[in-house]
Amino acid sequence: MGLLLAVVLVLAVAVPASATAQFTDIDNHDYEASILDLASRGFAGGYPDGTYRPDNPLQRQQFAKMAVLTLGYEVTAADVSQFPDTPAPYDPVNSPLYPGSYAAVSAAHHIINGYTNGLFGFTDNVTRQQAISIAVRAAGAALEDAPDGWVGELDYSNLNHGANVRKAEWNGMLDGILGSLEDGATWDTTANATRGEAAEILSQLFYRTGKILTVTGPTKTVELSMAELKAMDATEGHGGGKNKLGNITAPRLYKGVAIKDLMALVGGGTTVKAVATDGYAAPYSADEVNGVLTMFDPVTGEEITTIVGTLTMILAYSIEGSALRSDQGALRVAFVSETADQVTTSSKWAGQIAKIEVQ
Repeated sequence: MGLLLAVVLVLAVAVPASATAQFTDIDNHDYEASILDLASRGFAGGYPDGTYRPDNPLQRQQFAKMAVLTLGYEVTAADVSQFPDTPAPYDPVNSPLYPGSYAAVSAAHHIINGYTNGLFGFTDNVTRQQAISIAVRAAGAALEDAPDGWVGELDYSNLNHGANVRKAEWNGMLDGILGSLEDGATWDTTANATRGEAAEILSQLFYRTGKILTVTGPTKTVELSMAELKAMDATEGHGGGKNKLGNITAPRLYKGVAIKDLMALVGGGTTVKAVATDGYAAPYSADEVNGVLTMFDPVTGEEITTIVGTLTMILAYSIEGSALRSDQGALRVAFVSETADQVTTSSKWAGQIAKIEVQ
């Protein structure tokens, strides 16, 4: 029975995930997008029965592996855990480095330091505040300090974790979690983190530290971090959508990088395909890349033929000055103009974008 449980624990974090990873129990879950993002990049896996079990607790050894993979740290047999409670590998044939080597690497990078008694607590459940502290330490300079006197929604009184919780909240790393709460609900940071919450926290960490976008084109492939995207010339404008039922999402202010600027990085081209973390691929014609597509009046919904200024296709990373909603991923395709005088077809607004293919 113990061996079977150990194998299941390994599979819960070690099963490889493809770009079209799917789990049977996350449809419409608050953290579906983040779970799929981590899984598509190989940072998290599910169980042999095809589930992810997003509401289950997560052990410290499991979170350590997910965090190490998310951060791209190298793990080898030379990384030997010095924690006295280190168990033997649960699956020495298929996963000989788990859990000891992952714990060793996480400790070497000072993101999971273990307890004051010297133990790592491999099978202990990771708490929400522990997971947040791990992510904040790992993010380092990618996060800003909260202004003096700023207070958000959470409790910062814990001496070990309170400052990290406050910093994470200020930087928007917890927006997806707090935004999913029902009116009047609170989020107890001392409670155990769920597998879904862990995916949300680590996705937000990756968005700030990892190479979140791959652009392929005629001459080369480049990988870009959020910092590198924000260092490029920014395009800002208003855009919204009209769906097939005629419902309108009013224009809002988006900021991002013009698709044409991304195309130029890889040798130019005429058309693009935007690929999401769940494998969905949205093709765009040369006209659409150039901002030529049907537009509608944002009030009446009637088709319009002219707007003030130019319609530009961008890969947006912010809306109204804040990061995109968690369910949209870190990046999304948007069509924007200088003034809030148009909306376009909603189906063209693809979210959770991880790759741009230029042809």
